[in-house]
This record gives sequence, structure tokens and C-alpha cells, in this order.
Amino acid sequence: MHCGHKFGGRDWLEMQNGTMVIHPYCGDCGTVKNVSSDRGRKLGYFITSLSRLKKRLGNKGYRVTDVQIRLISKELEEFPEFTDYWWITFSRQRELFVEIVRKYIRVSPQAIWEVL
Repeated sequence: MHCGHKFGGRDWLEMQNGTMVIHPYCGDCGTVKNVSSDRGRKLGYFITSLSRLKKRLGNKGYRVTDVQIRLISKELEEFPEFTDYWWITFSRQRELFVEIVRKYIRVSPQAIWEVL
């Protein structure tokens, strides 16, 4: 079951650069909200990137099928932390995206990074 994330409070937490910042957190599940500039993106951003990758690879003669696109998007949807952009960072989403795409399409990570 997915939590709706309701603000339940705020607490001081350390950022990656060492500074202390107040972070809101969910009163129901305890998930801390990502307040950094590296905020997660919605699923549509990555589906659009898949479309760009398909077009780019098609121009180079490599065929990406609709089935491959559907399998990738289905796996992205089912990955619980990927779609919860309330707390996930964009850099973590990119890592997961590259990992999942490479399962279904034989392409270098660099080619995937270029469409993001």
C-alpha cells in the first residue's frame, strides 16, 4: 500500500554537504521529504526519455520495440521507491532508470544518460 504522505512534523537533519536543514516528514510512515535541489521527477519524464532513446537508436539502425518500452515502463511503475518522488533524488532515479533500461535494451549507459 502506498502512503499519501501527510506532513506530520519537521526535524533537523544533516544534508550531504554537512549543513543542518529542517526536513518535513510524513506523520503516517515517517518518510523524510527530499528538500535538496536534486529532486525526483515524475514517471512521465522517464517515459519521454524512453521515447527519445527509441528515436535516437532507430536513427542509428537499432530497432527498439513497443514491447521493450512497455516492459521498461511497467517495471518503473512497479518499483516502489522510483515513483515516490516525494523523497527520492533525481540522481538515484537516473541510476535505477539506467539499470532497468539495460535489462531490456542492449545499449551503453552513456547513450541512456544522453537522453535524460
